[in-house]
Amino acid sequence: MGISFNISSVREGTVFNVMQFLSLERVTGILKFSFGGNIPEAIVYLDNGNLLAAEFGAILGGGVLDLLLCQEYAVKEITFTPERLSNLNIETKLDTATKLDSIILNISKDVDMCKCRHLIYGGLATKIPNDDINKPLLSKMYDFNNCSALTSLKINQESDKLAPLTQCSAIHKALVTGQIAYEQPLVPIKSFKVLLDILQPLTEKEFNSLRGYMKSLLPHPKATNMSLERFYAFASAIESLAQRKSPEIGSKARQAIHELVNIVKNKDVAKVK
Repeated sequence: MGISFNISSVREGTVFNVMQFLSLERVTGILKFSFGGNIPEAIVYLDNGNLLAAEFGAILGGGVLDLLLCQEYAVKEITFTPERLSNLNIETKLDTATKLDSIILNISKDVDMCKCRHLIYGGLATKIPNDDINKPLLSKMYDFNNCSALTSLKINQESDKLAPLTQCSAIHKALVTGQIAYEQPLVPIKSFKVLLDILQPLTEKEFNSLRGYMKSLLPHPKATNMSLERFYAFASAIESLAQRKSPEIGSKARQAIHELVNIVKNKDVAKVK
């Protein structure tokens, strides 16, 4: 039957590498990406290493690959099962199978140039004002056509941020205008400078350690914000390092962290800057 695998530890670059590998091996079968929880899977159908079809709710075809490369950090598990696709009824089937390797190279460039990615965090829970149902952003993307808070928005090509996926342009505008919001307050990464200044001078080892830990807590590499829950973990590392330098620096760091958390909690969290 050919290659079959299950990857339960997804790291940066895994999605891209898996797709390249399957393209080179010219496989035929079904590739599934699981995001965990109650989020539906993204499904990619491959025919002899080419993209035959792809679906994630309202997002179809190459747009699914855009989503997967952008939101790789939200992917929990990848499975591939060899299967003859001629017997499958695939409503999203393309007219002609498209070479996968050329698609992912172009999409990788599109994702890097996306103007909305800095605020699109698929794994974070979101809420709509006056609605008690909170779901991860990926769920809203899957069910995009049924979310009036998103579909009612008109995207202005000149004034609004644009993305390879029209869904992301709408989500970005909805976040900025308060039509939807992340359930947890977000802490801007630029605000971390205040905390890092307290720790100066930092050795190269200390700086690289903090930088690496911060990157591991971000929703994805282009993120400009960190959820408050993950910020607490980063703040703990800041405080620990400050305390080792001196009790006075430790106290100063704790006070700065406390003030920053209060600012984040008290601002209008419906609007993301």
